[in-house]
Amino acid sequence: MIRAEYFFARVFSTLFHPLLIPTLGIFLLFKMSSHISFSISDEARRFIMIIVFINTAIAPVLSILILKRTGYINNYLLLDRAERVFPLVIASFMFFMTYYLLRQLSLPSLLYFYIMGATLLVVATLIVSFFWKISIHMVSLGGLTGFLIVLSLLLHNEISSLIALAIIFSGFTGTSRIYLKAHSPAQVYVGYLLGALVMILLFLYLRN
Repeated sequence: MIRAEYFFARVFSTLFHPLLIPTLGIFLLFKMSSHISFSISDEARRFIMIIVFINTAIAPVLSILILKRTGYINNYLLLDRAERVFPLVIASFMFFMTYYLLRQLSLPSLLYFYIMGATLLVVATLIVSFFWKISIHMVSLGGLTGFLIVLSLLLHNEISSLIALAIIFSGFTGTSRIYLKAHSPAQVYVGYLLGALVMILLFLYLRN
């Protein structure tokens, strides 16, 4: 019989999978910003969501399946640090392509900022993975939290409750990763801080 702790750890690890976070961030941006919602048609929003989901979720998953079938990696969960490098290289390329494709469209700068930040986070995770097994789950959730903080500053929206929820669910997910023995506490904490700091520092850099 599956223990409740194990079940919920798997649920949080799946619901807040790193490859789902970019699409979630775009969805939240469309929901929270009335300016962006009014400046982009429903068809354009759906198109953007589809492009982001295909490039940042479907394509990386397919690449992992192919790498497993061809013997480049031993398991789909990328448990070994060294096996993360090739999939992260592919993900970096796909995230950059997403940024490039969206730049060809006339869209609000916040969309570009978010995808640029997500791309930088994948590249940063790739670099760290040459030396250390950082938590990709927490890097992505830290990036989402940092993005929400930036949104609250830029849009002057009262989204403190949403930021609090992001922190709480990040805590649940981080605890799940530790419980599943996928990461050490240090790998979880550093991943979350890296994600949040990159997003916030990128905003401060572009603002100046």
